Amino acid sequence: MIRVLLLATLAALAVLVPAGCTSAPAPAPASTEPLVLRLSVDDASPQQVEAVRGQAVELTVTSAEPVEVHVHGIDVLAKAEEGKPAVLEFTVDRTGTFDVEAHPDTLLVQLVVR
Repeated sequence: MIRVLLLATLAALAVLVPAGCTSAPAPAPASTEPLVLRLSVDDASPQQVEAVRGQAVELTVTSAEPVEVHVHGIDVLAKAEEGKPAVLEFTVDRTGTFDVEAHPDTLLVQLVVR
């Protein structure tokens, strides 16, 4: 009788243990490669570029005139002028669409982070 109870208990544990040990799948890892963009204020042709949350971004922006380059929502800023490009390096830490602009009014690219 004890042997039957022991076997029944072990069988029940064999069913319960795997069910209790399951977990949600791990999120997909962020890209290890940085997103490198080379843009020109003088030859702006706005586009959308995709990135992955957690990915490093390197933006280099050239301009014949002095401008401030800003990534809205990420809040990084750099100045570009003739012969001295603006260089912005940051990691996107949240999802959304972020405009990269040369102020006062030139949209360079929209960064779409998934």
